[in-house]
Amino acid sequence: MTFLHPPFFFPGARPLALALLSACLSLPLDAHARPLGAQGDDFLYQVEPGDTLEQLARRYTLQAEHWPTLQRLNQVDDPYRLPIGKVLRIPLSLIPERPATATVIHVVGSVTADGRAVKPGDVLRAGQSLRSAGDGTATLRLEDQSLLTLPPGTTLRIRHLQAFQGPGLTDTQVDIDQGTVESTVAPAGTGVGRFEVRTPATVTGVRGTRLRIHADASGSRHEVLHGGAAIEEGPTRTERHLDPDRGAAYDASGAFLGARPLLPPPAHLSLSEGGGRLDFEPVPQAASYVVQVTLDADGARLESSQRVAGPGAPLRARGGGPRYVFVRGIDALGIEGRDAVLAVDSLRIGLTAGDGSPVLTADGAPVMLD
Repeated sequence: MTFLHPPFFFPGARPLALALLSACLSLPLDAHARPLGAQGDDFLYQVEPGDTLEQLARRYTLQAEHWPTLQRLNQVDDPYRLPIGKVLRIPLSLIPERPATATVIHVVGSVTADGRAVKPGDVLRAGQSLRSAGDGTATLRLEDQSLLTLPPGTTLRIRHLQAFQGPGLTDTQVDIDQGTVESTVAPAGTGVGRFEVRTPATVTGVRGTRLRIHADASGSRHEVLHGGAAIEEGPTRTERHLDPDRGAAYDASGAFLGARPLLPPPAHLSLSEGGGRLDFEPVPQAASYVVQVTLDADGARLESSQRVAGPGAPLRARGGGPRYVFVRGIDALGIEGRDAVLAVDSLRIGLTAGDGSPVLTADGAPVMLD
């Protein structure tokens, strides 16, 4: 998962992590590709200099003869002189697609696909369901390099998984009834064909972004870290746009509860002596916190994720050595804030069992790993 917003590294951060971050932030975008995702049954494209309807019809529908349809739909006067920046609609029904796949690239703990345990390298297709039970986590990679990370306690169903035959953009729809999905969509800047995350009451259309979506019996929360998203809400599927660094909350019926800026990252992350406890400054308006330990600076390869009441959180992982610790506040609506990140060369942590419970010595003390 590529950070598309600046993470916050503190003293002790590894130089390699900073170098990787710099490289990611300098990735060039294709100046002639402005796919913006989808709205309803239409793919969205933002016009660039030199575009014509005939060229776009050939590129996306593979038939130049479809340009009159695009002209009528978009009310274009001159098909050869398109207004730069205009957002065009191209019916998805006109875009030839082929089946696509998702590859499991990381697994920790108990994760199953349709009831069978998964391992790195497994390939998933449309119609399959993935479940991370107990302390299990998994990361999927789509064909356009988009990443989906499932923290513990998540059930995700791949509703639709295709790819545009022409430009190779992916067309992905996933359902999440319980848990969280953290996604980085089209990180190389190729643009988004369609990427939608559905909860029981909302549909979130991604417009080239990094976001988190949570669903449970109380409703859903949506957080945009970079880019933008459009949330269809209510019986009429009214569309609400969500800008970067903002979150929105809905109740179980889909009623809008509010939108607000994401909480700032906690400050002054540090490890206690021995490295098994995380301390940080409390964030105003934070009701609780999420603490995650990952194997990578991008936060995609989760080793553990837990909710804690405040500073002084015990760290949980399955081994010692270099790790990245992420922490963010959660506000009263359940909207999670921006991450602070601490990179450490060696993390001394309590050993956990497969179900996430601590492993204890005979006298009841936690077993620590270096």
